[in-house]
Amino acid sequence: MTSFGFLKSTIFDKEERKQQYQSHIRGLNAYDRHKKFINDYVNYYGKDRSSNLKLPIKTDQDTLREGYRFIRSEEDDMDPSWEQRLVKRYYDKLFKEYCLADMSQYKSGKIGLRWRTEKEVMSGKGINYSFTG
Repeated sequence: MTSFGFLKSTIFDKEERKQQYQSHIRGLNAYDRHKKFINDYVNYYGKDRSSNLKLPIKTDQDTLREGYRFIRSEEDDMDPSWEQRLVKRYYDKLFKEYCLADMSQYKSGKIGLRWRTEKEVMSGKGINYSFTG
């Protein structure tokens, strides 16, 4: 048979641990609290931790950065992968005029600008510059 003092100290210890846990939880923001609860859940139910590995995430922006070409050829459009389809769709939405600037006389305050369309860029036309000043 347990003594009254032992039972009393056990109850007080349990209540003290409960209050410490609650004060710890109240001190966390929502994201940290969520992470703690999920980790506690996984630890308690014994889920395999290897499924929790962080795999590299490839975003659309990463895909565009890797596959974008300033001037696309027909061979670029032949690849049926989703990455190339995404890059082509992005390329088709762009405004297809290009500004060329001649900065050879920028020290004297003269900058030459010339707008060229995609056809002119492809054929190499339109390399004339005019200077302001």
